[in-house]
Amino acid sequence: MLESSDDSMSIVVLEAGAAWPSWLAEYQRLAPNSVVIAQASGESAEIFQARVLSRVAEARSRSDAAHVRIGVLVAAHDPEQKRAQLRRRVARALVEAMSLAGAEAQDRELMLAGDSEELNQSRHELFSLAGTLCDELRGKHINVRVRFTSATSGIMRTVTASSPDLQELASKR
Repeated sequence: MLESSDDSMSIVVLEAGAAWPSWLAEYQRLAPNSVVIAQASGESAEIFQARVLSRVAEARSRSDAAHVRIGVLVAAHDPEQKRAQLRRRVARALVEAMSLAGAEAQDRELMLAGDSEELNQSRHELFSLAGTLCDELRGKHINVRVRFTSATSGIMRTVTASSPDLQELASKR
């Protein structure tokens, strides 16, 4: 379980149309220095992506700032799948920012989330993104989680990067 730290930062990215998840308060208690970047309803995915990447880069570059410990991307309903590229780039930027905390920081976490029953099409894309990120993070201490909040399910689905040692053992069999 993650422990609270005053020198930790959380970055929350909220797509237009997504609701603020009630469980997010717990993450913000763990990393109290928060940056929240919300997409305006009329803002294009390209403009929003540029703004998010700029804010994440700014958070990374400040040496006096708290280290990025938690990244959250809250997805909205996207029936035409126009936000897939935005989500990939934003997730990778958040992971890069968390990677700067160094190897000693073992409790960093990226949460890919959604809050709508209408997210069914995007759910597969978010799980795929989580899997891709886990493959890329092999050996780093960053957890990737996927969470969907709905009236019918309170289950939190988790995808965690595998340990390189386990893969070596499996390849020797």
